[in-house]
Amino acid sequence: MFRFAISNAFRRKGIAIFAIMGTALGIALMTVLLSISTGMNQQMDDMMDELAAGIAVYPKAASMGFMVPSGIGMPIYYADEIANIKNVERANPEITYFIPAKDYPFGDPMGVLMYGVDLERQTEEDPNKTIITGEGKPLTAASENEVIIGKLAEIGAAGGDYAEVGGTMEMAVLGSGSSTITLTVVGIFETGKTFYDYGIYTDIDTVRKLMPTIASNEVNYITVRATDREYVNDIADEIETMFDDRDVPVSTTVAREMLESFSEMMGTMESFLWIVSLVAAIAGGVSIFIVMLISVIERTKEFGILKASGWSNRNIITSVVFQSITIGLLGALVGLAIGYGAGKGIDSYINMDIAVITWVLVIEICAFGILVGVVGGLYPAVRAARVSPIESLRAL
Repeated sequence: MFRFAISNAFRRKGIAIFAIMGTALGIALMTVLLSISTGMNQQMDDMMDELAAGIAVYPKAASMGFMVPSGIGMPIYYADEIANIKNVERANPEITYFIPAKDYPFGDPMGVLMYGVDLERQTEEDPNKTIITGEGKPLTAASENEVIIGKLAEIGAAGGDYAEVGGTMEMAVLGSGSSTITLTVVGIFETGKTFYDYGIYTDIDTVRKLMPTIASNEVNYITVRATDREYVNDIADEIETMFDDRDVPVSTTVAREMLESFSEMMGTMESFLWIVSLVAAIAGGVSIFIVMLISVIERTKEFGILKASGWSNRNIITSVVFQSITIGLLGALVGLAIGYGAGKGIDSYINMDIAVITWVLVIEICAFGILVGVVGGLYPAVRAARVSPIESLRAL
């Protein structure tokens, strides 16, 4: 029976191909959208693993100090006091500087952050110390007016040599009118972590020259990492309490809270992508319904003869549904191949592995193809089973 159903699926090759391609196009769009969703979720998980134990510390007077670098400083020795808090793994003093997209576009419509790090204080476990340099050279304690650029920032750059090794950038000194400092790009690095690879790094003294309101013994940002994510809230509260009565009180932002909010947004986007994917795939599956209905109408006499020769209604329904499943599954496989190719094209275009196809996604796509086949063929199958063998024989 199953061999009979498969052979009948391709009795009209042109119509069968139409049904397969109609399903395949919907499945291809579904594959691309869901692979992008999978890739974004994987990147989000990696970021959560990396940053969930992180705490940002900045002057309380800088209300947006976490998001927008401030010219307000706080004593650098705060970092040493924070490092002595129980369950704090490290506390790195930094000065952050914002490079607007209108000056040097690195792919972000707003701009990119430049981190001035104290290289002499970094330990081997710190991310800034273990940066993998792909081109040029890494930063050293002797670096002055030199920067290294993350791979993703380099990819997003809109032309010019400012994102190439040997290129230069003219950075404005804040609050000085037209005064600038020339920074030389000495390396392109790639850590494989999105958070770092979108950044630009230099030594802390270089950024201090760009933000003269921050004194030589001050910073505007301290990156704190807890030994485990379960301690971050307690540590954040203790930090704020510790410096509450100082000349420069501080605020903290727990990275996990921001990431969880972002994760909720990602969940909403994933639901939207699923809805769009399902609509596209169902629209493609309508072609199966149309083709199977035409096939049943054309084979009315044939079904009557089969029933007269002993086939039951169940046999007829099974045969037609299996024929429909064959078309649906083939459409899913072709669509999966098209979607895979399109995803690789997107990855190549943006130089980033964003479209990720997992075995779970492959199984889901194939299962959906089978489901579309069953739904598309069910009504035509029932209609075929209702054919009267006597009337079919009279029409011969």
